[in-house]
Amino acid sequence: MKQRCLVLGGSGTVGSALCRALAREGARVAFTWYRNEAAAEALTKELPESIALRCNLEDFNGTMSVVTRAAETLGGLDALVQAAGTSGDDRFWKCAAPGNYDKLQQIDQNAFDEMMAVNTRGTLAACRAAAVSMRENAGGNILFIRSIDGIKPVPSPIHFASSTGAAKGMMDAMAKELGNYNIRVNILALGILEGGASRKLSHEVTDAYLKHCSLARFGKPEEAAEFAAWMALENTYITGQVLILDGGL
Repeated sequence: MKQRCLVLGGSGTVGSALCRALAREGARVAFTWYRNEAAAEALTKELPESIALRCNLEDFNGTMSVVTRAAETLGGLDALVQAAGTSGDDRFWKCAAPGNYDKLQQIDQNAFDEMMAVNTRGTLAACRAAAVSMRENAGGNILFIRSIDGIKPVPSPIHFASSTGAAKGMMDAMAKELGNYNIRVNILALGILEGGASRKLSHEVTDAYLKHCSLARFGKPEEAAEFAAWMALENTYITGQVLILDGGL
């Protein structure tokens, strides 16, 4: 029987690479998109058996409904990968460089609330709905794909790092609670990858990363996707862990 996987944020750089990797392994794939309809349409043409659903993670009940609909369409859910999120306004990243921390005073309530609503509250809503299906199917894998910001002490906008730190606490508690139902919950924390959101980073940050990275290069979205696909489809005993893919920073 083919495994049934839902990727939140399948229209993104890592999310789309993950959808391709899952499809290559024979999984049935559903994915969500929010703003980038063109990327979602391109991915469905590339993977004609995939299912694309629009989802606004700021809408708690709407997110639960989308995940429930995906599970019903697939006939169940064996894996949920949360690869969606927001990195916030570009202006917060321009000064996220070593020794430059003057953006704290510019983080207002709206910026913080939006970050937490998408990256944290939306994740909770998706997991609530996914867990119902996984309990009925005798278990599954939940994987959050996040940045190392909030996991390691790296230069980062504070509200962005806070949302990752909150996801870590959520993962810890969920792994304990859902383990009784054979549901594994983990985080894959990524360093800088080629393309995607890393384009927001300043040269000071990227140069410092390459200087301190043991492999002296950025990661590839396909490397992250292949590992995430293994965690979604093959993992049976890893839970409550932060798995870091950063080239040895």
